[in-house]
Amino acid sequence: MRARRAVLALLCGGALSGCLGSVPLRPRAYDEAVRVESVAVDFRPDGSGVLDVALEVTNPASEAATVAAVDFELRVDGRKVATGAQQVATALGPDAKLPLRVLFPLASEPATGAGVAEAAPRTVLVRGGVVLRFGGTERRAPFQDARRLTLAFVPPPRGPDSD
Repeated sequence: MRARRAVLALLCGGALSGCLGSVPLRPRAYDEAVRVESVAVDFRPDGSGVLDVALEVTNPASEAATVAAVDFELRVDGRKVATGAQQVATALGPDAKLPLRVLFPLASEPATGAGVAEAAPRTVLVRGGVVLRFGGTERRAPFQDARRLTLAFVPPPRGPDSD
């Protein structure tokens, strides 16, 4: 009876782990698969800017994957100032790590008025996810990072979406 249960458990475990990108016995593997190495934000008074994010992406699965996309939300002092996504096509071997640097262009309304405020330290929160593709299956590995950065300019709030 005990041997029958062991064989049944082995078969069920094998069937469940057969999905591409699955990580049996490690339910939080994708929550820990992306680490933020660095963040830089540069808003310009002319409305241009860039978000520079350096990530370390780990493939927690035993199958090769493709890093397919990176999405983000950027908040400065608690206010959402930008969201976006970028397609990526980078191979990532089984149980491998990959440094990934993504530059997101930022656009805002040009500054108006009597000048631009001086540079000041601000709380910057960037969160998002990296999409790993295993054949036809996609898994999203989230990331989040908060830090104090000195920013020379931050776009003014605009409309009801800027919470």
